[in-house]
Amino acid sequence: MEKDKIDDIWTNQKVGTPFPTNVVKAPGETNKYVALWYRHGKPIMGRAWNDSGVMQCTFVLEDKVFTGSDVGGVIQLLLLEPPNKKKSFHYDWVSFKKAKSLTSEGKYEMVRCDYNSPVYWAEHGFLGCINTQLQIAHFVDNDSKILTTNKTEDLQVLCKISGSRESADKAAALNKMTNVNDWEDFNWGSYWPINKNVMSIPKQLGVPDQYVALWYRHGKPIMGRAWPKNGKIDASFVDANREFTGPTVGSLQLLIALPPTTVGYDYVWMNYTLAMDYRDKDFVPVHLSYVVPALVPVGTKLLLGQVNMKTECATVAIDGKVTKLEGGPVKSISVLCRREMAETMLI
Repeated sequence: MEKDKIDDIWTNQKVGTPFPTNVVKAPGETNKYVALWYRHGKPIMGRAWNDSGVMQCTFVLEDKVFTGSDVGGVIQLLLLEPPNKKKSFHYDWVSFKKAKSLTSEGKYEMVRCDYNSPVYWAEHGFLGCINTQLQIAHFVDNDSKILTTNKTEDLQVLCKISGSRESADKAAALNKMTNVNDWEDFNWGSYWPINKNVMSIPKQLGVPDQYVALWYRHGKPIMGRAWPKNGKIDASFVDANREFTGPTVGSLQLLIALPPTTVGYDYVWMNYTLAMDYRDKDFVPVHLSYVVPALVPVGTKLLLGQVNMKTECATVAIDGKVTKLEGGPVKSISVLCRREMAETMLI
């Protein structure tokens, strides 16, 4: 990597400001991003997340948790370069054991400042910091408690790997299809991504131009809909029987439908009752914390909202008015599922 070494791109970000786009995430996560903070000149890696459209973060330093107002000022977030820019390397998460071995051979280069690197503990879903010299990792759980481990070999660290991401993805597709939905970060009011295949409802159903969107409020994922308004992104979400739309949304995520022959699955809208019976089937609802995108009837229209599979409650809003369905009426609505493709279709 030294010969073609390219510096990482870190953007300055103030706590509580709109979350930027194109930030590096933990593997398989939708709301855990790689963050860097300097305290008294000492770098420390941690976790940033999108809360109601703005950036929040947490770090561990000297056996203390620093978050939100404790951090103050500015931190840094690791950016991916624009997808249309050719790169000689790409980021990926690999086991610390493998990273140490391949780094010594010059094939990989761990992302780090001083001796600190971003690290992901897949067993618990935690993103934190590992000291590569002391080989000890620190994390903050959802209750703001510190978790520390020196069993680091199976933890995943972020590396820069020679070659483009496209080449790596094609190689992975030949071996194993991805099991992660592609949620990409965008901001309310920014230009609609005309070069992206954003997942929409079937054109023959409901109101046109409804696209699957995801938003986080107080750490809770909320499914809703987005649409292009005068060429820019607008969106609507429901939480606590209230519609959130307009500038208050801040940043959000859109579901990108990748080519089925590349990722090994496609998306289908299925009846709720059928979709819930997905064990030992070739499909699974597109869900986060029991919440699934759903087509909810409002008068004669179908609007894209969400249904909670645990409470069997569906919600959607338009023009400030929230529609809520519970129990029996939920069983007849359609929800978004991901259907695995047969291997023969991938040849």
